[in-house]
Amino acid sequence: MLKLKELTDSWNSMMLSPRKTSKEYAKRKDLGFTDGLENFGTPILMTYLPLLLLALALSGHLKPDYLAVVFFSLGATAFGIFIVSLSFTFMAYEVAKKLGGMVELGRLYYMVSLVAAPTFVFTIVINIAVILLKSIMNAMSFPLAATGVLQLAGDIVAVSVTLYGFYLLTLSIDALYGFGKKKAVATWLAPTAILVAAGTLLFSTVLVGVLKFLIKTL
Repeated sequence: MLKLKELTDSWNSMMLSPRKTSKEYAKRKDLGFTDGLENFGTPILMTYLPLLLLALALSGHLKPDYLAVVFFSLGATAFGIFIVSLSFTFMAYEVAKKLGGMVELGRLYYMVSLVAAPTFVFTIVINIAVILLKSIMNAMSFPLAATGVLQLAGDIVAVSVTLYGFYLLTLSIDALYGFGKKKAVATWLAPTAILVAAGTLLFSTVLVGVLKFLIKTL
């Protein structure tokens, strides 16, 4: 199990020196499922624990139902990240096996987490920075167009980080299996497409249900 400093150092190395870092950690057979959980769990704690503590600090000033929604949202998001990461890795593992790759599921889970953790942290930092800057700009009565440009810039950076994450994932999977970039892309592309389709279907179903409820109510 990695110490916190080694953990964060591995994230920085993955973002800045992905080829070298991917090859280095792909060779480490001592890193597996538990280490992957630690990689996923640490940024979640770093992000959500302060929010949880803030909510608890303000609990005396918040309505119980609002506080319950905050706690449920934080818990559901953390649980959702775990389920999605596990589902993605299992599907990628099955695809890799069909492509001739033979590596333990736990090692693949760790390599996926090595990419997901730093990109998740980076995206969260961007979103928080945009929110804070927009609040400052609104307080200083900046034009609405200026805050819109800031939000657009933040979205572009966030999308760029996500795309870079797929590049890192390709390098990581290739380093782990050694079966080439094309098969590495196929390994993550198939489960990504399935999860996106499932997410879109779920969102559409919920949206239709909400619309039906509103129509009946009105």
